[in-house]
Amino acid sequence: MKTRKKLLLVAPEVTYGAGADIADAVLIIASELDSSPYEGDTVTRDRLRQTFGAVAQANAAPYTTVTATVPAAGSGTPGVAPNYGLLLRACSMSEIIEEGVSVTYQPVTDDAESVCVWFVEDGQLQKVPGVRGTVEWSFTAKQYPTMSFTFTGFYSRPEALTEAINKTPENIAEEFVVNKQNTPGRSVHGYEGCLQSLSLNIGNTVNYRALVGCESVQVTDRESTGSVEIEAPNIATKNYFEAIESHQAITLEPVSLTHGTVAGNTITVAAPKVQLATLSRSDSDGIVHYSMDMRLNPDQGDDEFTIKYT
Repeated sequence: MKTRKKLLLVAPEVTYGAGADIADAVLIIASELDSSPYEGDTVTRDRLRQTFGAVAQANAAPYTTVTATVPAAGSGTPGVAPNYGLLLRACSMSEIIEEGVSVTYQPVTDDAESVCVWFVEDGQLQKVPGVRGTVEWSFTAKQYPTMSFTFTGFYSRPEALTEAINKTPENIAEEFVVNKQNTPGRSVHGYEGCLQSLSLNIGNTVNYRALVGCESVQVTDRESTGSVEIEAPNIATKNYFEAIESHQAITLEPVSLTHGTVAGNTITVAAPKVQLATLSRSDSDGIVHYSMDMRLNPDQGDDEFTIKYT
């Protein structure tokens, strides 16, 4: 099999864990795609005997993981969700559509959705029902923006692909490079400096559970984090040392980024209460940069950040 002949398809599940029909699936554009087709907790069949040697192990709770790097872009039409919106919803995010205007995603605690995924690899495919996961966004200067997904779902044995996948991606535009022209807005605790990178991780805790009569993938916790690298400002302009201090008081301020200038393909990341921490220095073309970790705190709840497409 050839390494690059891979596809990722996804469809919503009406009933959790029941899977879906591949005819209803959408094709997701991915720049990186991989799977661990047969994971699980093993149990050893211990035996006492007269000689040394291995004993058999059984996989007591088989499951599958799929990882994918997906370009971050809009659908191309304001108020229409990008096709990978299904993946975001499977990462415990709500989808709010304002017709003709915008689509907004933000974390949720309850009523997590699920999807069915098909991992296709050069003549064979593995159907993975009951999928939920976590995601991280990356916006780095002079690179394309990406989302890195890690999904967990039920195991089923890979099979030969009997029919060609005749699908084309829909509701997805081409991504733009992160740079001055394409990324017009940024603010880190009120300072609009020269930004090198911004990453954001929803930080879902994803657990596969296998009990007698029950099988599920559950998102049981969330701790959203991120990081930012910015050209070091003059301390009189912006004092990031004061911002990272937490021994007397904790500073929570907004962080935001707007990427894109075209209707239907503009992404705005906004986090209202971000704590900065662990400042470190680096050199970039002879210029000092500050790298800081971010902890994204909720305001009223389930609102640590939003990803808005306009």
